[in-house]
Amino acid sequence: MNILTTNRLHLRTLKQNDIEDIYKKIFSQKEVVEHTFGKELLNFEQAKEFIKNNCNFNNQLGLSAIIETKTQKLIGLGGVLKCNYLQEEDYEFGFILCKESWGKGYATEIGQAQIEFIKDIIKAPRVLALASPQNQASIHTIKKLGLTYLKDIKTKDERGVREVYINNFCTT
Repeated sequence: MNILTTNRLHLRTLKQNDIEDIYKKIFSQKEVVEHTFGKELLNFEQAKEFIKNNCNFNNQLGLSAIIETKTQKLIGLGGVLKCNYLQEEDYEFGFILCKESWGKGYATEIGQAQIEFIKDIIKAPRVLALASPQNQASIHTIKKLGLTYLKDIKTKDERGVREVYINNFCTT
């Protein structure tokens, strides 16, 4: 199921046959894993378990497949997730692109679409994004998308310390 579409990308629910591709392009790439999950590489079985437990196979929220429309190739994971990092129900957007897709503006493109989804479809009053303090490329993109730094938090999962960025939507 397609969740959202941009000029060059679409976000869709995962399919079982995406798992191996996600492992090769995301979880077996040291630099990608360090910037996003903040831990060591996972073996295939660990990655498969993570994907089954954390990714979206049948609805609009959760980590979903980012597909390059022109080639129909899976280039990453992204999505909108419910969160309560600030002790309120909020929505976080994120993206994890395979290394070959870095530097093409895809993060900005999918991020903007996710922000619009949170604002216009979910009708949330604000949006959050989290990034590793070492992931300067993601931080640059998040700021470019109009979010501002709020504070550092230690996540309850294995990601560790993350910078929290926020955008309160104007309601006029």
